[in-house]
Order: sequence, then structure tokens, then C-alpha cells
Amino acid sequence: MSVTRRQRGVALLVVLILLVMMAALAAKISQQFCRNLQKTHYQVSQQQLRWAIARQQQAAQALLTTYATGESAALSPEGEWAQPLETKGDDFNVVSQLEDAQDCFNVNSLLAPEKAPVVSEPGARPEKPLREQILEQLLVDGGLTTVAAEEVYQQLLDALDSDSTTATGEQESDRLAGMTPPRHPANQMMRLPNEIARLPAFPRAAWPAVSKLLCTLPDVSGKVNVNTLKPEQAALLSALLKNALSEEEAKRLLASRPEGGWESVEAFSKALETDFPQSAAILPQVQEYLAVNSRYFRFSSTGNTDDLTLRVVSELQVDPEAGKVITWQRRYRMVE
Repeated sequence: MSVTRRQRGVALLVVLILLVMMAALAAKISQQFCRNLQKTHYQVSQQQLRWAIARQQQAAQALLTTYATGESAALSPEGEWAQPLETKGDDFNVVSQLEDAQDCFNVNSLLAPEKAPVVSEPGARPEKPLREQILEQLLVDGGLTTVAAEEVYQQLLDALDSDSTTATGEQESDRLAGMTPPRHPANQMMRLPNEIARLPAFPRAAWPAVSKLLCTLPDVSGKVNVNTLKPEQAALLSALLKNALSEEEAKRLLASRPEGGWESVEAFSKALETDFPQSAAILPQVQEYLAVNSRYFRFSSTGNTDDLTLRVVSELQVDPEAGKVITWQRRYRMVE
């Protein structure tokens, strides 16, 4: 009798063990199913936002082919191209904004051949190259000391040019290898603005101010569109004009800009000479940096669902000869 009871007890114990194992397995399967379901939901939501952003970008590019492919056509700062785009779905919302990317000083323009330095008087020390003057002034406006600005300029040249030596004749690889962490010379155009902030001599605290004035476009042109400059970028206009205008005077000039923008660089120059005659002598030197239209734009999108936020920044380039717009760079960021 006791043997039978023991057998029944063992059998019951085995059954209980099997039930626990089955319950644990079922729980694991259920958790895995929920994770896969959530992952699929995220993927579907993300793809839905990507499709909506892609459609908006197509609409923005169509506007650019209309407003920005004319070689001499001025770009109105308040034109249709600058209006935000919004798409609402049953469970998502996407808002995008097209912005001019030529409202800054392109540091890659330091690679362009520089004109011979100007000598004001016989025997006098020649002026610094114009690009160096502009860049150093912008760095000083951003909070750097004059010495730090000069050092950052030299490090920028070393990072961009194709040679392997610094301005002082030192091997770039030797100097960068001794840093913490060790680095390697890029010797090519910069692709992202924060590459400027990674230069050894650049103080990180100055980046929020400087980032509004500098950019890294894939071009050696340094043209700045005066039609899309904002009042908070008046320091850029002042630096471009070699401080012939103070920052406050530059703000006043931008505030007096026609609603549709200046029709041409000549119209801008005339307004400048009329309101600020002291700038007349500077204009011939800086004419190559002034423009009333743009070839580079930034398309920033933010898509939201109940579960995630997707941010996409597409860098666009207008090809006026082909009459089309291409995406030369894109960055994604997803927040769950």
C-alpha cells in the first residue's frame, strides 16, 4: 500500500514539475511574442514616418526646382519654399521645414585658391587672407580669444589640406597621435559641423554660439545668401564686410530688407552704400562672398507616433543645369 502511495506521490510530483516547466515555457513564449509584436509595431511606425517624410521631401524638392534653379533668380526669404509642411495620419504626425543652408560661413571654402594678400603701403606687412580674416572674426564673435581664433584657423587648414605637415612644419600624424584619445589627420573636406568643435584648440563652451555662424558644405564656395540671414546672424554679415558695419548696423540693414528679398547682389550693394556709405570701399573685396540665392538647403523633419519620435535631417543640393535636387547627406535619430 505504501509503495502505491509513493508511486502516486512521485507521479504527482512529476506532473507538478511538468506543469511548472510548461508554465515557464508559456510565459517565455508570451514574453517573446510581446517583444516581437512591439518590435514589429515600432518597425511599422518607423516605416510609416519614413514614407511620410519622403513624400514631404519630394514636395519640397519640387518647390526648389521652381524657386532655386534659376541662376540669377533671387530667393525670397518668405517664399512658398520656406513654408512648413505637415502631414497628419490616423496615428502619426509629421512636420518638416526647408531651410537655406547658405546662411553661414562654409569652412570648406578655405580650400579654394586665395587671392594675393593686399599690401596697403610699400614695405608694410600684407593683410591676412580675406577668408582668414572672416573666419577669425567669427570665432572671436563666438567667444574665442584672438590667439585661440588664429590657432583654430591653422588647425582647420591642417585638417582640410592634403599635405601631411602643419603650418609650423611638424608632421600632422605625430602631433595628433600624442593626443588623448589619439587621432589621425583627416586631410579632406569636413562633412559635419561638429568636426570643427573637435579641433584641439577649440573651446567646447564656444560651440553653441559659433555653430550658428559656421557650416561644412561640400563645396569650396563661400557664398552667403544675404536674403535668408536672420537678425541673430548679423555678426556673419558684419564679418563678411570686414567690420565696415557693426553688428547692430548689420541688424538694421537686415531689418530693412525688402519683403521679397534683394533682387540681386547689385541691389543689396546699392542699399548698403546708401544706408552705410563707409562700406563702399569694402564691397569690391567681398563681392565674391555675397549672393541672393542658394544651392544648398537643409530639410528637417520630425515625425511622431504614440510610441516614438523620428527626426531626419536631409542635406539637399540644387543642380541648376540639370534642373534637379539631390540629397548629399542624411542623418536619422529615433527616440522611443
